[in-house]
Amino acid sequence: MTTTWKTVAGVVAGLALVVGATSALGAREQGPGGQRGRGPGMGMRGPGGPGGPMGPMLPGLRQLGLTDAQRDQIKTLMDAHKGEFEAHAQALGPARKGLDDAVTAEAFDEATVRQRAADLAAVEAEGAVLRARIHSEVWALLTPEQQQKARDLKAQAGQRRGEMRKRMQQRRDQRGQRPPRG
Repeated sequence: MTTTWKTVAGVVAGLALVVGATSALGAREQGPGGQRGRGPGMGMRGPGGPGGPMGPMLPGLRQLGLTDAQRDQIKTLMDAHKGEFEAHAQALGPARKGLDDAVTAEAFDEATVRQRAADLAAVEAEGAVLRARIHSEVWALLTPEQQQKARDLKAQAGQRRGEMRKRMQQRRDQRGQRPPRG
């Protein structure tokens, strides 16, 4: 069950980051005099926070030094997929609710829980395919140097996650060694 919820959370987070890409990638906000600019706080920030909305799909998109042409191409790409994002988001909510309702039903019905979990997994699979398709389309817009930098940033993020997991495990181990409160 924990794995399912982690997967759901990852899919939802990834999709939420991607759904906001249209506005965030086009977020070269109006600068002084109505000019589009990239002053402090402007540029590739969005619902996913610093680094842009592509999140785990393209870590550090903001750090890749995209040209204005690349930003425009990515915005166009995201606009083209907007309907798919919306359809997926509309399917994901009911699928999650269906599983939650089955899990928390007063009467246990294993077949229903399994079916709702399978329904959710199918929606998640569609989201993963959509994210992979968009990742490949964005990836093709990057220069070889930008692609290498994205690989490096992804590896660094993986190392940080591993270090964080290790620290969390150490804290859990320390808590387990403390005498119980009385």
